[in-house]
Amino acid sequence: MEAWAILLAAGKGTRMKSELPKVLHPVGGVPMIGRLVDKLEAMPITGIVTVVGHRGDLVEKCLGTRVIYAQQEKQLGTAHAVLQAEPHLKGRSGSTMVLTGDTPLIRPSTIERLLAAQRAGASAGVVLTAFVQDPTGYGRIIRDAASGEVVDIIEEKDATPEQKRITEINTGIFCFDNESLFEALPGITNANAQQEYYLTDIVKVMHQRGISGAHKRFEAVTLEDGTEVMGINTPEQLEEANRAFYERKGIFA
Repeated sequence: MEAWAILLAAGKGTRMKSELPKVLHPVGGVPMIGRLVDKLEAMPITGIVTVVGHRGDLVEKCLGTRVIYAQQEKQLGTAHAVLQAEPHLKGRSGSTMVLTGDTPLIRPSTIERLLAAQRAGASAGVVLTAFVQDPTGYGRIIRDAASGEVVDIIEEKDATPEQKRITEINTGIFCFDNESLFEALPGITNANAQQEYYLTDIVKVMHQRGISGAHKRFEAVTLEDGTEVMGINTPEQLEEANRAFYERKGIFA
């Protein structure tokens, strides 16, 4: 069965205060997106589609022919970014993982768990979640009170005070049934505080549509160590990621 990966690498990363695209800043001496591609190449992945935008030429220079490229000309949100991979993936059967290019510490075993969970449950999608002490800034995982199934993901700026107290957060990493993914993407709108097309809204769209075909659930895999998917948006966070890499090299290398 085919397995694909979509890497989101189009963002400007303005808080890094650098002309260099965020995903090219090094963690452990290797550009963070290069480290992620290294891990994916060691797995049975059919192909990697990297969505580039701001200074995409530099990302392409870094990765060369190791990946397929898709262009996101305007930064309209994560769902819009994933949609740019459609010409390469629409109509294919199998699984498609979506990862952000700034998660170089994620462990291959975590990626494998996510893929295995999607396949075992024949799920429309699986989201990687984590419990954190301070969920500020992250999307919150909304579960059905009775079944525990993930029914929505609410971004911080759209969350109610009650929802903001939820400590289970979206890491931005998913694994989808490929056909279900591209069936649901057109149903996502930008009716939110940021006026962006959020990939997180795909959970709600899939539920509204009854989820497709034999794929009837949206599930979650929960991380025990949130350090794997720590946000790297500022020079300080980059320094923190490098410190975690060197202190726990056997885990995150």
